[in-house]
Amino acid sequence: MQVVFVNRIMREGERSMAKDINEKELPKGIRQKPDGRYEGRFRCAGQDYCVVDRSLPKCKKMFSDLHYEVEHGIYAKQENITVGNWFNTWITEYKMPSVKRGTVSVYQEHYRCYIEKPMGKKRLKDIRPEHIQKLYNDLHKSGYSRNTIELTAVVLSGMYKQAVRNKIISDNPVPFATLPRATAEKERRVMSVEEQKTYLEYAKDSYLYELFELALSTGMRSGELRGLRWSDIDFDSRIIYIKHSLNYVGNKYDLDLPKTTSSTRDIPMLDNVFSILKRTKSHQAELRLMLGEKWKTIEGLESLVFTSEFGFPMNRDRLKLEVNSIVKKINSNGISFEHITPHTFRHTFATRCIENGMQPQVLKTILGHSKLSMTMDLYAHVLPNIKADEMKKIADLF
Repeated sequence: MQVVFVNRIMREGERSMAKDINEKELPKGIRQKPDGRYEGRFRCAGQDYCVVDRSLPKCKKMFSDLHYEVEHGIYAKQENITVGNWFNTWITEYKMPSVKRGTVSVYQEHYRCYIEKPMGKKRLKDIRPEHIQKLYNDLHKSGYSRNTIELTAVVLSGMYKQAVRNKIISDNPVPFATLPRATAEKERRVMSVEEQKTYLEYAKDSYLYELFELALSTGMRSGELRGLRWSDIDFDSRIIYIKHSLNYVGNKYDLDLPKTTSSTRDIPMLDNVFSILKRTKSHQAELRLMLGEKWKTIEGLESLVFTSEFGFPMNRDRLKLEVNSIVKKINSNGISFEHITPHTFRHTFATRCIENGMQPQVLKTILGHSKLSMTMDLYAHVLPNIKADEMKKIADLF
C-alpha cells in the first residue's frame, strides 16, 4: 500500500500537524515514514536531532527524552560520551528522582572508589565484557569482598541498561562478565559477654556511652541511632519507633527513610533502655543550658537524641573514630581486644538474643531484616557454639 503524507515534517515555526496513513494527527514534531516507521525530529541551536521507531508510543517516549536531554544540556553523541559523563547523567536524571538519597550516596561512593579510575575517561561504547571482567578480577585479587564486587556490578548494570534504553549504545556488555567465585566470608566479629562488659567499662567516660549501651540493647543500625529523634520515643508506652536513618551526602546531613521497608519498625524498651534514654534526655538538657549559644544544631535536626559534644549531628566516621579510640584505650592497658565497628554492636545484640532463646521471626522484626534468611544466617553463626548444650537436653531420650 502506498503511503501518502498530507503534511511535511514538522519544522520550527510550523503549526500544522503531520498525519499518519489513517489520517490521524500525530504529535508535534513526529511523522510517519513511507516504510511505516515513525520519526521524531526537531532543531535546536542550528542542529537537527532525530529518533525513529516502528512503535508510535516508543517513538514519542524517545522523542520526549531526547528533547529533554538536549534542552537541559545533558545530551551527548554516542561517539563522544564517556563512562564518567554518562554516570553523572544517570545518577542525576534517573536515580536521584527514583531511589533513596542514601542509595544515591552509596552509588556515587562506589563509582568514585572502584569504577572512575579504570573506566571513567573511556568512551561508553568502547567498554567491552573483557574490560568489565578485568575490573571484577582486579577487585577480587585486591581482597575486596563479594558484596563490594556485586555492588560494582549493580552500578554498571544500571548505567548500561539505561544507555541501551536511550539508544546511546546498542549492546549492554555487563551481563557477559562473570563475578569471581566467592571466597569464604570472614567470621562476624561478635563481642563475648565479658568483652561487652570490658568495652562499656572503658567507654564510661565517652560522650557516646549511652549510644553504645542502646546499640547493645536494641541492635539498631548506626544510621538509625544517629538519626533517632526524641519524637520517635514514646516513654509512656515504652516503645522506640525507627522511622529514619541519618545520612551525610554531599557535605549535607539528611534524614532519609530506613534501609528497607521492613526497617521501619518499633522496638519495645527494656528497663535499662528506658533508663538510658531518660538519662540521655536529662544530660542533653543540662548540656544545652550550659553551652548556650555554643550548642549548634541544623534546621530540621534540632531534636536528635545523639549528637556531637556541641549538638551537631554525627556522621558515621565520627562514630567509628570514637569506637576505635575506646578499643585503643583497652589495648593500651595490656588487654587483648580485637578491632570492632559500630555494626559489631548489632551482631552482638543479635547473638545475645539467640543465646537466650529468642525465636527467629521475632528477632527478624526487631532487627528490621527484609528476609528471614538474613536472620537465619546469624543463627547459623551462633548455633555451633551452643549445639552441645542443646544436645544434652535430649540425652534422656536415648
